[in-house]
Amino acid sequence: MRHLLALLLGIVVLSTVALADVMVPSVFTQEFARALAKAMPSASVKVTGDMQVTVKAASGRQWGVFLGNTYQDYKRDPGLFDEIVQAYAARLTEPPAAQGQLDRSRIVPIIKDRKWLADLHASLKAKGVEQEHLSERFNNELVIVYAQDDPDRMRYLTTGEGAGIPREELKALAVNNLKRLLPKIEMRRIGDVMLMSAGGDYEASLLLIDDIWSGGQIKVDGDIVVAVPARDVLLVTGSRNRAALKNIRELAAKYVAEGRYELTDTLFVYRDGRFSKFGR
Repeated sequence: MRHLLALLLGIVVLSTVALADVMVPSVFTQEFARALAKAMPSASVKVTGDMQVTVKAASGRQWGVFLGNTYQDYKRDPGLFDEIVQAYAARLTEPPAAQGQLDRSRIVPIIKDRKWLADLHASLKAKGVEQEHLSERFNNELVIVYAQDDPDRMRYLTTGEGAGIPREELKALAVNNLKRLLPKIEMRRIGDVMLMSAGGDYEASLLLIDDIWSGGQIKVDGDIVVAVPARDVLLVTGSRNRAALKNIRELAAKYVAEGRYELTDTLFVYRDGRFSKFGR
């Protein structure tokens, strides 16, 4: 019995250590970039944000990649970190034909703030890379950036890759793909504020699915007011609920201050089928 108890305690200790060793996203990004640079010695690997890196090969080919899917793979088994990096490097070093062409069924829209896109392009330009990402205006504060959501990675698309898709079709195509790829959308309350979740990658992008906002299933006092302070956070309340508006502003500021996938602490109101900046 004493030996069994000791064995159980040992298992608990080992489990605790394993959990403690799981890197947070910011650390994972830095370590992944460092390991990827080692696995691809002829390439330049730069961190451009949490879960975001830019890889430039000696041939001049460049990838702007989002590591969300890769991080989820890592969290499932942190001990496979080295293998995950090697597999990622192998995929990037495949010849273009082996990587396959753009998969229209996997193109998705990602909501970002304008500053994020401007900073990204400025960072690339400073490195001597003239590259524009496939994007369009959402409103005065936010933009839609298009990406290909593959099972093992998220890759932001460049304007050249989207040349074969008419711009008037791109958004509808991406939103339809998003609806198909989304996990179950859930909602819980924090006082008078609702928190919507959709797997951690697409919460902000839910603003693009009009059926959610025009279908009448979201009941609030007044017009729908939202905040998207981070990629994985979507807060909802009503325009006439002063207490809730105060709470949502405080929560949005808190998430932005934490600096984890931050977007903006601006509030947006849904009127006439679109989201625009909500005044105080």
